[in-house]
Amino acid sequence: MRFPYHTAFAIGHHRPMPFFFARLVPKRKDFPANLTPDEGATMQRHSAFLTGQLEKGALVVAGPVMDPSGVFGLAVIESESIDAARELLGTDPANALGHYEVAPMGPAIVRAR
Repeated sequence: MRFPYHTAFAIGHHRPMPFFFARLVPKRKDFPANLTPDEGATMQRHSAFLTGQLEKGALVVAGPVMDPSGVFGLAVIESESIDAARELLGTDPANALGHYEVAPMGPAIVRAR
């Protein structure tokens, strides 16, 4: 059985679940090591935004990736389409500090809820 590139099935679930990988690329290479007070306030709003999306069921997981070549944010979004995922992420206050790169995920193994 072949699945479209954007379809994943949760173990124990039978409905397709399209997931999208989002990478938040900061504007500054030294971010977040040297946060300004304004950036800190934006990050608090970003955290509240992500928490809200988690509660609504759109966010699967999110957090910083501590890559030695440059820290970036990671989020996995469950959404009807890549356009809907981009639209949702477009409302994130963190867009003031960087930009999102969004890509569809292929079939995934997901823990049952």
